[in-house]
Amino acid sequence: MMAGHPVLPACLLVLSLTAACAPHRVDTYLTTPDRTRLLSHEPDLRATATAIAPATPTIEVDPGRAYQEMVGFGAALTDASAWLMWHKLSPARRDSLLRDLFGPEPGAGFSFVRLDMGASDFALRQYSYDDVPPGESDPTLSHFSIAPDTAETIPILKRALEINPRLAIMASPWSAPGWMKTTGSMIKGTLRPEAYDPYAEYFRRFIDAYAARGIPIYAITVQNEPHYEPADYPGMRLDPPARARFVGEHLGP
Repeated sequence: MMAGHPVLPACLLVLSLTAACAPHRVDTYLTTPDRTRLLSHEPDLRATATAIAPATPTIEVDPGRAYQEMVGFGAALTDASAWLMWHKLSPARRDSLLRDLFGPEPGAGFSFVRLDMGASDFALRQYSYDDVPPGESDPTLSHFSIAPDTAETIPILKRALEINPRLAIMASPWSAPGWMKTTGSMIKGTLRPEAYDPYAEYFRRFIDAYAARGIPIYAITVQNEPHYEPADYPGMRLDPPARARFVGEHLGP
């Protein structure tokens, strides 16, 4: 919750049609503001050809038409969460947690996870995959390395993929390496024009390095919160024209 944003007195009601096993059954999950029910599995409803009561809305389902496909549901695996799982849980408890998150029932069955590329607002330190001393640059990416991810993040992701081989992983950077930016830092600033090609190569090497470790990257975004420049953790402004140029002329090709 952000400061100044009130908590709305509303409940969350999630309905899902389970056509595969019971065409007319509707699974119902309820979360209430007082937290007495948190994704509580309520009694099943039954879909009928007519509304149950005059005030009940009618949902028309046409199984013959398909629109967008839902890739999956999940959460973010940050540097800090990976560190906590690896160092603060015993191997048995860590495996139990990962089964609870990614395993089938009674697990949550997470099928999507977002991975931060380098440091985010939940990281133990500020780092990218190509850090050099202040005032220096590395346009050939000779110092590129995903070593910061090898101790905790990669082993956890590999175990998650063992539990759920259909897990889709999306990666997002909070900032380009500092030497690529107008501030010379991972804090604030935007991408320098001469850094567009090296940054595209940075993405390619990241994807290839993860693939070499048996972790396919399903999707990427070019920037987390591209209109926000936080003052005390990595971030980078990347306006729509800059994103279009970066993707169209550098990352895409």
